[in-house]
Amino acid sequence: MIKQQLTRHGVVLLALFSFTLSAILPLTTIAQDSPDSPEKLTHWLTPDEMTRLDEIGLAFVETDPPASPIRNVAEFDHMQGVLVRYPFGIPYTVIQEMAEEEIMVTTIVNSASQKNTVINQYIANGVDTSHCNFLIAGSNSYWTRDYGPWFESDSSNQIGIVDFPYNRPRPLDDEIPKEVANMLGIPWFGMNVIHTGGNYMTDGYGNSSSTELVWEENLSQTHEQIAEKFESYLGITTYHVRPDPNGTYIDHIDCWAKFLAPDKILVRSVPPNHPRYNAIEQAAAYWAGTPCAYGYNYKVYRTFTPNDQPYTNSLILNKKVLVPIMNNTWDDSAIASYQDAMPGYEIIGIIGKPSTPWESTDALHCRTKGIADLGMLFIRHYPLYGEYPCEEDYIIDAELLVCSDTTVINDSVLIHYRVNNGNWMTSNMANTSGSFYSGIIPKQPGENTIEYYLTAADNSGRHANAPYIGEPDPFEFNTVYTNITAVPDTLWFLTYEDCLYGKVTDLHNYTSAPVQITYIEESGTNSEFSWIVQDPPICPYTISNGGMDSLRVIIPLPVLDISGLFVSDTLTIVTSVDTIRVIIMVDDSLLYTAIPDITTIPDHLGNCYPNPVTDQTIIPFTLTRQGEVILEVIDMNGEVISSVVDAFLSPGLHQGIWNGTDMNGNRVAGGIYLYRLKTNQGVVVKRLILIR
Repeated sequence: MIKQQLTRHGVVLLALFSFTLSAILPLTTIAQDSPDSPEKLTHWLTPDEMTRLDEIGLAFVETDPPASPIRNVAEFDHMQGVLVRYPFGIPYTVIQEMAEEEIMVTTIVNSASQKNTVINQYIANGVDTSHCNFLIAGSNSYWTRDYGPWFESDSSNQIGIVDFPYNRPRPLDDEIPKEVANMLGIPWFGMNVIHTGGNYMTDGYGNSSSTELVWEENLSQTHEQIAEKFESYLGITTYHVRPDPNGTYIDHIDCWAKFLAPDKILVRSVPPNHPRYNAIEQAAAYWAGTPCAYGYNYKVYRTFTPNDQPYTNSLILNKKVLVPIMNNTWDDSAIASYQDAMPGYEIIGIIGKPSTPWESTDALHCRTKGIADLGMLFIRHYPLYGEYPCEEDYIIDAELLVCSDTTVINDSVLIHYRVNNGNWMTSNMANTSGSFYSGIIPKQPGENTIEYYLTAADNSGRHANAPYIGEPDPFEFNTVYTNITAVPDTLWFLTYEDCLYGKVTDLHNYTSAPVQITYIEESGTNSEFSWIVQDPPICPYTISNGGMDSLRVIIPLPVLDISGLFVSDTLTIVTSVDTIRVIIMVDDSLLYTAIPDITTIPDHLGNCYPNPVTDQTIIPFTLTRQGEVILEVIDMNGEVISSVVDAFLSPGLHQGIWNGTDMNGNRVAGGIYLYRLKTNQGVVVKRLILIR
């Protein structure tokens, strides 16, 4: 590998040395890929261009980079258009497909007359010209991917263009990014690294990749300096520079690999007897063993290319993927590879033009370039994956990047989740600060699979998903049982009401099997104070896997006079798995001061659990005297939804259960509700959240 790399570097150095001599001669006419061109351009350098390599980047002026932090827009981010060039290297069927829906096809033409010619051809070939516009500018070739603009968003979420010296002596092509920036009215930044778009892919999360061609064409800069440029101008913190397993003249990464999402990459495959088999398998193994932006290793998909078919040289355009096909027996398997990797996308096979057919090193991706949505709404989210314990809610965080100069519609930021392929439910995300939002997926029993995706909208009318395709390909993680725990594991008694009504600890069985409770210390009799567990179950008893039981601890008052800020004791619970201890902490001022008249202590409405509510919730309340009691659920307008308790009750601890239905037993919609306790002492109201 080292020998091969040095040899190739040596070729470049010799070429630069020998062609520098030709710089003193008059330059030949600039070749253009048009019917009257003096020399037909190819994807590779023509003989004439080989004499003019010293022109590459000669007049390039580097600018300051965009304001950090910067995000490099990925191909699978939302696009408002696509850049092509006339004369075309693509069939009209591609342009017709791209001009559907919201996409604007921008065609580079060299004059108003040529624009009219193209419009007539578009009409004749069924292209929706209402979705077409034109950039009148000189150009040399139709490889808009290779010389076209790279898009980024800066610290103010403004979309701009990062340009580079095109690795061909084609000055008209090299100016196109500036022309596009002027047309769109957005900033242009110059990064002095010779490059080409066919040898670059990025994931929108700070990871990018190219072949070693980027090193070979920038010998005046170290590898570290090149990486620093990519971080400064594009926000790339991890730049994967890889050998070209194809061993071709072009060394473009899109000839063998393609990012399909931040965690997915497509790599070509060939039969074992193919001369590049080992190199290609090594490339696939590299990505399979490399962490993606989400933290786990890339998911590597393969497409079979026994005759070097250019199936990886495809175009992702919003929810469509246009795949170059060759009208052979392997086309269907290529389409199936994309369908497997990208559920929810429309996968469309495209046959090339007879005059400019697809080649193994030059196909649809090379001849088109997406134009980023200038008002893009992007959800940056690092998903949960792997296994999570079922003891607690699952926190979901995201950052919303709004490029439209509008604001996020706050109640539009949602988590959509389902358990074991069940019905989709939603949970709101709240704005925590600036552009950051947070929400929860309620804790679930162990041994379940949870899928989820995020949605948001802004006041420009844009909507966004994370992942981009949303529901058809959600994020996924699993829940696992771990132990049996008491929540909370410390009970604080700070008021007379705490002592009278008691404090509750919930015993959760987070193991994969039932757990037996063999002993509960039902009273404490140490020298400082005593306590009792109210109505404990008779031991032994069993808590099923995923189940829960509650213990209420009460401090009888008054008790002995003692000293000290806080006194404590320990409630011991012995199980078949482990011994659990719950600490009881009591403010000593409660222990030696006479308790006030019981009639001065109000009735108590506890916190319902669980909350948020998905199925049913328990609402505890304590009465200090007997009387009529009404416990009901009401909506935010004060309308009674359900009557949970309506009875004459004695003093003590009671509870009601609400199962999320109305008076007629119908399930009510998710949202915020109130639960209200009415007694002869007054009215107490608390809030709950119902999730559907």
